[in-house]
Amino acid sequence: MLASEPALVAVAAQPGELGDRAAKVLARVGWPGKPGMAAAAPLSAADQTRFAAGQELYKNLCEGCHGADGREQPGATPNIAGAPNVIGEPGIPIRILLHGKEGPVGLMPAHGESMSDAEIAAVLTYLRRAWGQTASPIDAASVQQIRAATAGRTRAWTPAELGQIK
Repeated sequence: MLASEPALVAVAAQPGELGDRAAKVLARVGWPGKPGMAAAAPLSAADQTRFAAGQELYKNLCEGCHGADGREQPGATPNIAGAPNVIGEPGIPIRILLHGKEGPVGLMPAHGESMSDAEIAAVLTYLRRAWGQTASPIDAASVQQIRAATAGRTRAWTPAELGQIK
Protein backbone atom coordinates (compact mmCIF):
# COMPACT_ATOMS: atom_id res chain seq x y z
CA MET A 1 0.00 0.00 0.00
CA LEU A 2 1.39 3.36 -1.01
CA ALA A 3 0.60 6.67 0.63
CA SER A 4 -0.40 8.35 -2.64
CA GLU A 5 -0.78 7.70 -6.36
CA PRO A 6 2.65 6.80 -7.78
CA ALA A 7 4.20 8.54 -10.78
CA LEU A 8 4.34 5.09 -12.36
CA VAL A 9 0.66 5.52 -13.30
CA ALA A 10 1.69 7.84 -16.13
CA VAL A 11 4.24 5.29 -17.39
CA ALA A 12 1.63 2.51 -17.29
CA ALA A 13 -0.63 4.58 -19.54
CA GLN A 14 2.00 4.59 -22.30
CA PRO A 15 1.85 1.92 -25.01
CA GLY A 16 4.64 -0.61 -25.30
CA GLU A 17 6.65 -2.96 -23.16
CA LEU A 18 7.56 -0.39 -20.51
CA GLY A 19 3.91 0.59 -20.10
CA ASP A 20 2.91 -3.06 -19.83
CA ARG A 21 5.53 -3.71 -17.14
CA ALA A 22 4.49 -0.64 -15.19
CA ALA A 23 0.85 -1.76 -15.34
CA LYS A 24 1.82 -5.16 -13.93
CA VAL A 25 3.62 -3.51 -11.02
CA LEU A 26 0.67 -1.21 -10.34
CA ALA A 27 -1.71 -4.15 -10.27
CA ARG A 28 0.12 -5.40 -7.17
CA VAL A 29 -0.02 -2.21 -5.11
CA GLY A 30 -2.70 0.09 -3.83
CA TRP A 31 -3.03 3.74 -2.86
CA PRO A 32 -5.80 6.00 -1.65
CA GLY A 33 -8.23 6.68 -4.50
CA LYS A 34 -6.99 3.86 -6.72
CA PRO A 35 -9.87 2.76 -8.96
CA GLY A 36 -11.44 -0.39 -7.58
CA MET A 37 -10.02 0.04 -4.06
CA ALA A 38 -12.47 0.29 -1.19
CA ALA A 39 -12.46 3.68 0.48
CA ALA A 40 -11.77 3.84 4.18
CA ALA A 41 -14.68 4.68 6.42
CA PRO A 42 -14.07 8.11 7.93
CA LEU A 43 -12.68 8.14 11.45
CA SER A 44 -14.91 9.47 14.21
CA ALA A 45 -13.65 12.45 16.21
CA ALA A 46 -12.47 10.08 18.97
CA ASP A 47 -10.76 7.80 16.46
CA GLN A 48 -9.08 10.80 14.81
CA THR A 49 -7.77 11.92 18.20
CA ARG A 50 -6.51 8.38 18.83
CA PHE A 51 -4.87 8.32 15.36
CA ALA A 52 -3.02 11.60 16.06
CA ALA A 53 -1.81 10.34 19.44
CA GLY A 54 -0.75 7.08 17.81
CA GLN A 55 1.20 8.93 15.14
CA GLU A 56 3.23 10.67 17.84
CA LEU A 57 3.76 7.40 19.75
CA TYR A 58 4.86 5.66 16.54
CA LYS A 59 7.31 8.45 15.80
CA ASN A 60 8.82 8.27 19.29
CA LEU A 61 8.72 4.52 19.99
CA CYS A 62 8.46 2.58 16.72
CA GLU A 63 9.96 4.60 13.90
CA GLY A 64 13.53 3.84 14.97
CA CYS A 65 13.05 0.19 14.01
CA HIS A 66 10.16 0.27 11.54
CA GLY A 67 10.98 3.49 9.68
CA ALA A 68 8.78 6.49 8.93
CA ASP A 69 6.83 4.56 6.29
CA GLY A 70 6.52 1.14 7.94
CA ARG A 71 8.52 -0.50 5.18
CA GLU A 72 10.94 -3.35 5.70
CA GLN A 73 14.30 -2.48 7.16
CA PRO A 74 16.43 -5.26 5.59
CA GLY A 75 17.99 -7.46 8.23
CA ALA A 76 16.25 -5.56 11.02
CA THR A 77 12.44 -5.49 10.74
CA PRO A 78 9.82 -6.82 8.34
CA ASN A 79 7.34 -4.71 6.43
CA ILE A 80 4.46 -3.59 8.67
CA ALA A 81 2.74 -1.36 6.10
CA GLY A 82 0.08 -3.60 4.60
CA ALA A 83 1.11 -6.59 6.72
CA PRO A 84 -1.79 -8.98 7.45
CA ASN A 85 -0.78 -9.12 11.13
CA VAL A 86 -1.29 -5.34 11.30
CA ILE A 87 -4.35 -4.69 9.15
CA GLY A 88 -6.17 -8.00 9.59
CA GLU A 89 -7.92 -9.39 12.67
CA PRO A 90 -7.56 -6.60 15.31
CA GLY A 91 -6.70 -9.01 18.11
CA ILE A 92 -3.46 -10.04 16.42
CA PRO A 93 -1.60 -6.71 16.52
CA ILE A 94 -2.91 -6.14 20.05
CA ARG A 95 -1.37 -9.44 21.14
CA ILE A 96 1.90 -8.60 19.36
CA LEU A 97 2.25 -5.24 21.12
CA LEU A 98 1.29 -6.72 24.49
CA HIS A 99 3.58 -9.77 24.41
CA GLY A 100 5.94 -9.44 21.44
CA LYS A 101 6.42 -11.65 18.40
CA GLU A 102 9.07 -14.08 17.28
CA GLY A 103 9.89 -13.78 13.62
CA PRO A 104 12.33 -14.66 10.87
CA VAL A 105 14.22 -11.38 11.34
CA GLY A 106 14.25 -11.41 15.12
CA LEU A 107 12.09 -10.58 18.09
CA MET A 108 9.50 -7.82 18.26
CA PRO A 109 9.70 -6.86 21.94
CA ALA A 110 6.68 -6.82 24.22
CA HIS A 111 5.30 -3.41 25.14
CA GLY A 112 2.47 -4.48 27.43
CA GLU A 113 4.35 -3.53 30.58
CA SER A 114 5.33 -0.08 29.34
CA MET A 115 2.24 1.00 27.38
CA SER A 116 -1.29 1.59 28.59
CA ASP A 117 -4.36 0.19 26.83
CA ALA A 118 -5.07 3.67 25.44
CA GLU A 119 -1.52 4.01 24.10
CA ILE A 120 -1.61 0.59 22.42
CA ALA A 121 -5.00 1.42 20.90
CA ALA A 122 -3.64 4.74 19.64
CA VAL A 123 -0.51 3.36 17.99
CA LEU A 124 -2.47 0.49 16.42
CA THR A 125 -5.15 2.85 15.13
CA TYR A 126 -2.36 4.85 13.52
CA LEU A 127 -0.70 1.74 12.03
CA ARG A 128 -3.98 0.43 10.64
CA ARG A 129 -4.84 3.76 8.96
CA ALA A 130 -1.43 5.23 8.07
CA TRP A 131 0.08 5.02 4.60
CA GLY A 132 -3.30 4.79 2.89
CA GLN A 133 -4.46 1.69 4.77
CA THR A 134 -8.16 1.27 5.49
CA ALA A 135 -8.33 -1.11 8.46
CA SER A 136 -10.65 -0.39 11.37
CA PRO A 137 -9.40 1.64 14.33
CA ILE A 138 -8.80 -0.06 17.69
CA ASP A 139 -10.11 1.22 21.00
CA ALA A 140 -8.75 0.87 24.53
CA ALA A 141 -11.60 -1.46 25.56
CA SER A 142 -10.48 -4.00 22.92
CA VAL A 143 -6.91 -3.83 24.21
CA GLN A 144 -8.11 -4.20 27.80
CA GLN A 145 -10.15 -7.28 26.88
CA ILE A 146 -7.21 -9.03 25.18
CA ARG A 147 -4.80 -7.95 27.92
CA ALA A 148 -7.08 -9.66 30.48
CA ALA A 149 -7.53 -12.78 28.32
CA THR A 150 -3.77 -13.20 27.80
CA ALA A 151 -2.60 -12.00 31.23
CA GLY A 152 -0.74 -15.22 32.04
CA ARG A 153 1.34 -15.19 28.86
CA THR A 154 5.08 -14.93 29.53
CA ARG A 155 6.59 -15.32 26.06
CA ALA A 156 6.33 -13.77 22.64
CA TRP A 157 3.81 -15.04 20.10
CA THR A 158 5.00 -17.26 17.28
CA PRO A 159 3.78 -16.86 13.70
CA ALA A 160 2.08 -20.27 13.98
CA GLU A 161 0.15 -19.23 17.09
CA LEU A 162 -0.93 -15.94 15.52
CA GLY A 163 -2.02 -17.80 12.38
CA GLN A 164 -4.55 -19.77 14.45
CA ILE A 165 -6.32 -16.62 15.73
CA LYS A 166 -9.53 -15.84 13.88
